[in-house]
Amino acid sequence: MEYNLTQKQAIECLEQMICARLDKNGYYLFVSRRWQELMGFTQAQALGRRVDELVPDTHAMEALQTGQVIQGRPVIRNDIPIFTTYIPLKDKHQELQGLFLYTVVNGIPNAKDILHQTELLEKQVEFYRQELSSERGARYHLDNIIGQSAAICHLKEQISQAARSTSTVLIEGETGSGKELIAHSIHALSPRRDGNFVRVNCSAIPAELMESEFFGYAAGAFTGAARTGKIGRFELANGGSLFLDEVNLLPQTMQPKFLRVLQEREVDPVGGTRTIPVDVRVIAAANIPLEQSVQAGQFRSDLYYRLNVIRIVAPPLRQRMEDMPLLVDYLIKRLNAQLGMMIQRVSDEVMDMFMAYDWPGNIRELQNAIESAMNMTHAYTLVKEDFEPFILRSRTKKRMRTVQNSQELLLKSSKSHLERELVQEALSTANGNRSQAARLLGISRTLLYKKLHQYGFD
Repeated sequence: MEYNLTQKQAIECLEQMICARLDKNGYYLFVSRRWQELMGFTQAQALGRRVDELVPDTHAMEALQTGQVIQGRPVIRNDIPIFTTYIPLKDKHQELQGLFLYTVVNGIPNAKDILHQTELLEKQVEFYRQELSSERGARYHLDNIIGQSAAICHLKEQISQAARSTSTVLIEGETGSGKELIAHSIHALSPRRDGNFVRVNCSAIPAELMESEFFGYAAGAFTGAARTGKIGRFELANGGSLFLDEVNLLPQTMQPKFLRVLQEREVDPVGGTRTIPVDVRVIAAANIPLEQSVQAGQFRSDLYYRLNVIRIVAPPLRQRMEDMPLLVDYLIKRLNAQLGMMIQRVSDEVMDMFMAYDWPGNIRELQNAIESAMNMTHAYTLVKEDFEPFILRSRTKKRMRTVQNSQELLLKSSKSHLERELVQEALSTANGNRSQAARLLGISRTLLYKKLHQYGFD
């Protein structure tokens, strides 16, 4: 009897509230008397109907889908501002069972003003959120990667795949090939897109300041330190992504400290007494194959393996020349917007010249060539004469590469000639005894036989 009385009292209490109960699919199971009065539906009309059929602007389905409480969302009903809170109901296993919602009607005269102020505040919050996102978020997206070549299609697939993961990414590629664009796109597509995207060029920070820049420092940690201390780049990127450009130039003294952050997910500020946990996804880029730095003893192999979980190689421009017309058109439009110009296109002769060049500086060199020509022309079409500085530079580079290749061939030829003379002298000194000749040269007999065959002694 006590139970029935308590249940009755609870129902009577609910009847005095503007409230309702839904099942997990959004269908009404209970509506209070005051709810019926406000909404204009009887209990018979409501029960068994889905909430958005009766209340199209409800947030109930959103609360059911997300499983999160939604508090005080304002709507207007019969010129009266009402604020509804939606509370998902879950069992002990956190399985969704339904939804309880209750409404507060603002009876004060300035209720509409409060609603207006709330809407203004929401707009301001959204504005500042977007401003912060543009300042600390990714500036580029997958659509900014221009091209339809097989290399670019494969690259975009790799970016989309990497965005779904939280593992570290290593981007390798030549200077000017768009490594930073790839890093931005990964962050923009990832679940961390609303977090900070912190960009750091490892070659631009002096070695003596690198630890405090990345890990921060406590108040009074050293002479000249800010009295409030300073947050480091890792902590600034907490919940987001940290892009380490030119990671191959990271000083060897810093490499073990970076390795520790990646392993332990925590940083120790300079002069601090506590460890700060961080949730950061690291995206690194190198303009040379990082494995070469490992083999040269300039980069720790254990840090390399930590970074090289997902590897993406930015294709150089010369390997996707079929994208040239699209790239030229895109760059002209972008530069028109920046320079306030109205260039329409490049001539066919210029396009043929572009297609015949190997672009060692990649897209960055292409943009520089187009921008320089745009500042020299008085027409709407860029012709070959507008590219005279570029043509001169490209010819100089070609001659330098030819000389360099000739010097390499000359060096190889000189090395072979010297090696042949040494083998011949060793054989002469050993009176033709090949075992003794090999010992004189400090090589194995097997290698000596190869050299004899190579230089025609046999």
